[in-house]
Amino acid sequence: MSRLLIVDDHAIVRDGLRRLLESMSSICHIEECSSGEEAYQYLQNNSTDIVIMDISMTGKGGLESTSLIKKRYPKIKVLILSMHDSSLMIQKAKNAGANGYIFKNEISDNLLKGIQKVLEGKDAFPSVQAQEKVNTLELLNGKEFEIFRFIANGKNIHFIADKMNMSYKTVANYQTAIKKKLNIESVLEFHTIAKEHSVIM
Repeated sequence: MSRLLIVDDHAIVRDGLRRLLESMSSICHIEECSSGEEAYQYLQNNSTDIVIMDISMTGKGGLESTSLIKKRYPKIKVLILSMHDSSLMIQKAKNAGANGYIFKNEISDNLLKGIQKVLEGKDAFPSVQAQEKVNTLELLNGKEFEIFRFIANGKNIHFIADKMNMSYKTVANYQTAIKKKLNIESVLEFHTIAKEHSVIM
């Protein structure tokens, strides 16, 4: 029997996932957290076997939270939930240490199967066609990638700083670093690249 932790910043989503997961005979206990930071704090005093992690949340995103959790608790299995079906996002999840990646529009069909797979020691990643050319977004680390996505969606630095619990200056520095790495200048270029690689929020 396994213990499971749901991490999502929407209570209605957590409730829906809980009802779905309660049908699994292999799950004996389910807990919920509303952010990656809360989940990390929870795991310092509580044990769990599997974490169901939303990829887009306020504060630390799902990728960064997964990376932090896997570094400290490598035995915990993490399944990422995402609306993005791009190979880049799946690779980012793998780089963060995730054990699986489930598309949100396929939760009812694939989440329970994914949990069973990771419990058996297997990975649960979808088959997505490999991209033919080198993806420039691979140059960005986890936090840079989260900030890139916010900017690509038209969010200003004040908004991003508030959402990610960072100072305005820190976000501005990240923005400058991202522009240098990707050799871009305008917000329109952020949006264009994000759209090309299917990582628009």
